[in-house]
Amino acid sequence: MKNVLFTAFFAGMALCASAQKTVFVSPTGNDAWAGDRNRPFKTLNRAFAESENSRDTLYIQVASGDYFLEKSLDLSGGLNCPVVVKGNEKNKPRFLGGIKIQQWEKCRDGVYRAFVPEVKRYGYQFEQFFVNGVRAVQARTPNKDWFYVKGSEEYPYVSGVRSANYATQKIVMDKQDLKSLSGLSADELADVRFRFYHKWDITQKEAAYACPDSGFVYFHGGGMKPWNPISKGARYIMYGYKAALDAPGEWYLDKADGYVYYMPREGENLETAECIVPTLHQWIVVKGHSGAALKDIRFENLSFQYAAYSMPKFGDEPMQAAATVEAAIELEYADNVTFANCEMQHTGGYALWFKAACTDNTIDHCYIADLGAGGIKIGSPWYTSDSTLICRRNVVNNSIITHAGSELPCGVGVAIFHASDNKVTHNEISDLRYSGVSVGWIWGYNNSDEIWTNVLMKDGTVDFAQVRLVSPAVRNLIAYNHIHHIGWGELSDMGAVYTLGESHGTRIVNNIIHDVLSYDYGGWGLYTDEGSTGVEMSSNLVYRCKSGGFHQHYGKENRIENNIFAFGHYYQVQYTRVENHLSFHFRHNIILQDQGETLAGPWENGKIDMDYNLYWHLNGKPQFGKHTFQEWKKLKEKHSVIMSPGFKDAQNDDYSFASLKAARKIHFKPFDLSKVGVYGSAEWKEKAKMSVQQLDLFKEIAKVRLKK
Repeated sequence: MKNVLFTAFFAGMALCASAQKTVFVSPTGNDAWAGDRNRPFKTLNRAFAESENSRDTLYIQVASGDYFLEKSLDLSGGLNCPVVVKGNEKNKPRFLGGIKIQQWEKCRDGVYRAFVPEVKRYGYQFEQFFVNGVRAVQARTPNKDWFYVKGSEEYPYVSGVRSANYATQKIVMDKQDLKSLSGLSADELADVRFRFYHKWDITQKEAAYACPDSGFVYFHGGGMKPWNPISKGARYIMYGYKAALDAPGEWYLDKADGYVYYMPREGENLETAECIVPTLHQWIVVKGHSGAALKDIRFENLSFQYAAYSMPKFGDEPMQAAATVEAAIELEYADNVTFANCEMQHTGGYALWFKAACTDNTIDHCYIADLGAGGIKIGSPWYTSDSTLICRRNVVNNSIITHAGSELPCGVGVAIFHASDNKVTHNEISDLRYSGVSVGWIWGYNNSDEIWTNVLMKDGTVDFAQVRLVSPAVRNLIAYNHIHHIGWGELSDMGAVYTLGESHGTRIVNNIIHDVLSYDYGGWGLYTDEGSTGVEMSSNLVYRCKSGGFHQHYGKENRIENNIFAFGHYYQVQYTRVENHLSFHFRHNIILQDQGETLAGPWENGKIDMDYNLYWHLNGKPQFGKHTFQEWKKLKEKHSVIMSPGFKDAQNDDYSFASLKAARKIHFKPFDLSKVGVYGSAEWKEKAKMSVQQLDLFKEIAKVRLKK
C-alpha cells in the first residue's frame, strides 16, 4: 500500500518538471536504486549527487514520511546545475537529526530509564532530549529561578586582550545551595554544570573542583569579562546531574551505564511517546568557494527537526547574541538559495546562518521554532577587511520565529552582523529571552581609535580587538514585523530591535513591538546602542516595555520619528550619553503613559532635534525634568503638545484613531497596523499566535520582575 501511495505522489509531483531531470526520494527507498518513480533513493545526499549528470534544473521530489539522518547534507563538493527539492505541502516530509529512544522501564517513583547503546558502546553524549516534540529540561537546581553568588576571585595565567585567555576562578556560594552536591563522587561532580547569568549573556562551565561543605567551586578556562564578571549577586543554576532529577520534565544521562533517566510530565505515556535524542549538529551545509559560489537551490515544503548542541570543552564563555554558536543549517559562498514553506525546529543552537559571502538568499514562509539559541544569523560576527565575504541582499520574510533561548538564552531572533542591504519583513518574532532583531556589530564610530569588535584570531578563536574600520552593516531594512514577549525577565540590556555601530541607510519602520521584559535594567523596544549612526526608526508602535519604548545609549544623527511609544513601566523614552554632535532627531512622536518617567536621562543637555511631539499621561502630568511644560517648550519643543492622542482603546491594545485632531497638530502620519506581521492563510496567521498559557505565564513573571 505504501508503494502505491508513493507512486501516486511522485506521479503528481513530476508533471510540472517532466522536461527536466527528476529524481525521487522515499523513506522506503534505497540509494543503490535508480532514483526513478518506482525505485526511489533513500537520502537527499544521493539525490543531489545526480547533479553531476545534469545541466538543466534537477528536481528532487521527496515523499512524505520520516527520514532519520545519519549524516548532514553536505554540498561543499559543488553542483553542476540548479536544484529544486520539494515535498508535499500538506504533509511535509520530516528530516530528523536524531535517534529514537524506546523500551523505557520504571526505576523509582516517577522516574523511568532507557538504555542508549550509542552511549555505552561509542561514548556518545547528548545534551538535548525531546518527548513528543517538547524539549525536556536537563535536571537542574533550583527548579525555578536562581541561586546567587556570594563572591569570587580570579587567578589569571595567560593574558589576553580584554580578559585573560586562561584563568582559574574561585566562586563563593551559599553552602545550603550546594547541598545537592554533598556526597557525590569525583565522577558525579564532573557531570555538574553551572550556568551563570550576566547582564546580556551567560557563562556555563563544568566545575574543575567543588567543595560543597565549604561553599567553594573552582573553574578554569577563559578569564572573566570585565563588563560581565561572575561577581557577588550574579545568578546561577546547576544542571546535568542525577541528584537534581526531581521534577516532571527533567532528564539526566548517565554516561557510565548508558541510561537516560526521565521523569515524565503529566499525561505523557513513554510506551507511545516519540522520544528523540539529537545526534547531528547540522542538517545542511552549503559551502561554496571564492569564485565558485553554490547557487540556485530551492528547498520547499520540508520539515527539519532535532539538531544537537554540545558545550565546548572549557564551557561557553560570555558572547552577546550567542554570536559564534553554530546553526543547524549553515551557508557560505551561497547565492540564490531559498527555503520556502519549510520548518526548522528543536535545535541546540541557531536554526540557520548565512555565514559569509552569501547574497540574494531567501527565507520565506518558514516556521522556525523551539530553538536552543536563536533563529537566523546573517553575516559574520568577526570583522574582515575582505569585502567579498560580506553577506548582501538576503531576505527573511513572512516567517514565524518563536520560542528561543532554551540552551543559550542570549540568542537573537534575527541577527545581522557584518552584512548589508538585507531585509527582515513581515515576520512574527516572539518568545525570546534576548533581543528580537539585532543589526550591526561594531561598538563605536567608524575609523575611531575606540572601536571594539570581534576579530578571528590566528588560533581560530574569536576575541575582542580595537581596530580602525568602517562598519559594513548598512542599508538593512527591518519592516512590518510583529516582535513581542521577549526577555522573560532572564537577561538585561536588550531591545526588541537593537542596533550597534554606524548603520547608514538602515531603516526600522512599521513594526509592532510590545511586552519587553528584562531581568534588571534595559528592557527597551527600540534601542540604538554604542555608535549607532544614520538609523531611521519611524512609524513603529511600541508599548508595554519595562524600560521604555526607545533608548539611545550613544550615537549620531539617527531619526526617531512618527512613532507611538506607550505604557512604558519605568520610563517612556530614554537617553544616556551627551555628545558634541547631533545625537538624534525626535519628532512627530506620540508618548502615552500611565506611570513612570516621561523623558529619562539628560535630554535637556543633549544635542537633540526634538519638536512636534505629543505627550499624554492618563494618571497625572508628563514630566520634563525640573521644568514646566511651557518652560520645556521654550527650551526644546516649541510646537509639542500635551493632549489625548485620540486612540480608540489603547489600554486594551487598540491604537487605531477615534479622532485625528491631536495627531494633526504634530503632523503625525497614521500608519496601517493591519499590514504588520505574517500574511497568507488564516491557518498561518493563527500559527503565529502564542498560546493563552504562554501569555498568562509571561504576565505572572512580569508581576515579579516589575517589582525589582
